[in-house]
Amino acid sequence: MRGDDVAVGPFGGSPIEPGPPAPAGNGSERRSSWRSWPGTASPTVWFAFGFVALLIVGAALADWIPGLANPGIQYGKFHASPTLDMNGLFGMDPIGRSIFARCIYGARVSLTIAVFATLIGMLIGVSLGMLAGYYRGFTERVVDTYANALASLPPLLVLLALVAAVGASLGTMTVALGILGSGMYARVTKGAVISHAGREYILAARALGASDVRIMVQELLPNLVPAFTSIVPPAMAGLIIVEGSLSFLGYGIPPPAPSWGGMIASTSDVMNQFPYLLLGPMLAIVLTVYSLNTIGDYMSARINVREGQL
Repeated sequence: MRGDDVAVGPFGGSPIEPGPPAPAGNGSERRSSWRSWPGTASPTVWFAFGFVALLIVGAALADWIPGLANPGIQYGKFHASPTLDMNGLFGMDPIGRSIFARCIYGARVSLTIAVFATLIGMLIGVSLGMLAGYYRGFTERVVDTYANALASLPPLLVLLALVAAVGASLGTMTVALGILGSGMYARVTKGAVISHAGREYILAARALGASDVRIMVQELLPNLVPAFTSIVPPAMAGLIIVEGSLSFLGYGIPPPAPSWGGMIASTSDVMNQFPYLLLGPMLAIVLTVYSLNTIGDYMSARINVREGQL
């Protein structure tokens, strides 16, 4: 096969359009350059990475944190003022449960939904986007229609209707959010595949007789990873906001399981007298969303630097 040949999809679609010129070398060299980035970051970026890491560790090891109260039983008196004690740092909710402990355990719900909904969305979206970008033609039109249909749906209203119909559960919310987010990953993947289609390592793989599956899985997919490191953290932040909104409206994870949005809703009746009760869950949401968005911005800047060096 000559270097100027183009591949035509099996559905009779238009040829794969070549992307921008790429430097000599194979995909492994580019992946190596990705791993060898210099690690310069501002204090806010270090804070973002540190906070997310601490949140993950705290949520995963909450059962083994010494002295942390049980989030489902009464620990103190509701009207007691916040103290410097770990469990009394943000006060007690109307039932007397430690708000700090419930914030730690509530992170499990938010992170679980954010992580697994993202994985579901990427599994569906990346698969469809790879097929659309590689084969083009009819496949691309079908995937574009799918992505456009999902983009036209208001996620919060769809989830409210779904939860009202089948009931609220962690699995229902996770799967629904994953499917709703798959369209975005399909669009990003399709564009990235098209831009890589004419690069030399793809042409070399075709010349060596590599199958379409091998090219997509072993050549294209690893080189798409950097792009996803910049869009996944903000997408996870959006999922946390949606989950918190549903819980606040009473359509999220059923009590007594702790969730940040549900904690805000449970104290809304008394927030005029005890406004500090909102501090814990609001700080958890704000700092988590801020940290994930900061990480996404940092990774996007690093990708721009890398692309400028290619």
